[in-house]
Amino acid sequence: METTNKVYEVLQWASSFLEKSSYESTIAERLLIHHTGWSRAELLSELQTPLPANVYESFIADVKKSAAGIPVQHLIGEEEFYGRSFEVNKNVLIPRPETEELVQLMIGHIRELHSSSPEPARIIDVGAGSGIIGITLNLEIPNTRVSAVDLSPDALAVAKRNNEKLGASVEFFEGDLLSPFIEAGQKADVIVSNPPYIPESDRTELKENVRDHEPDLALFADDNGLAVYKRLIAEIPKVLALPGLIGFEIGHGQGEDVRKLVLSTYPQAEVSVHNDINGNERIVFAKIKVR
Repeated sequence: METTNKVYEVLQWASSFLEKSSYESTIAERLLIHHTGWSRAELLSELQTPLPANVYESFIADVKKSAAGIPVQHLIGEEEFYGRSFEVNKNVLIPRPETEELVQLMIGHIRELHSSSPEPARIIDVGAGSGIIGITLNLEIPNTRVSAVDLSPDALAVAKRNNEKLGASVEFFEGDLLSPFIEAGQKADVIVSNPPYIPESDRTELKENVRDHEPDLALFADDNGLAVYKRLIAEIPKVLALPGLIGFEIGHGQGEDVRKLVLSTYPQAEVSVHNDINGNERIVFAKIKVR
């Protein structure tokens, strides 16, 4: 049964409702595309079409959930990353454009490091989450052997489903930082990580859709957000083969601290801090030839 509510009217109401709750009006379009199954082009061509009652009711319910702080990605069950759709839920971080910048940087340097080697580049992604980093590197650079580790079995379950759905060949391990690889005596040419780096003191400053709906384990770290970097960098020499590469996502203002942590372990490393598209410090990258 159709309602008298046309698509454009419903979108206008939803956009206004979300904006009044301090959320992006674009969420309305994403939700309606999800509930109708239309592409964006189809949605625009159907603006005068009355919505079926069941679609209208489900859409309105999800708009209200979004306005209450539930991330739209959790409602539709996915998010785009580097041109691919990844499953996400409450057990993993929602992929963000800033992490795409880390991946793009790593792709270029991994290709350069292994341009003349017939052997696959051995990559370890620490803190796999939904698998976006390890899976993307594996698919973008075919000559790679990628392993990914996470402390959360629930996050690993999501990552494994994404790995299978997208046709990647990442091997997943449950454990704390590099411990599974240290115990196995496994070496890697590349260590990449988007670890928890938000200081606990910043919790109240986060918007509720992040603070209340994404996993604390993947967001917050002690020692002003540096605790995981300190532990991870201390473990890296036990795993990283030389020459090797290290890439970290960081929080704004942490660049110099993380750079110094890398240099304290690898004094001869070429370490650089990169800003994201918004001008915030976001990546620490290191080329290491000798220790």
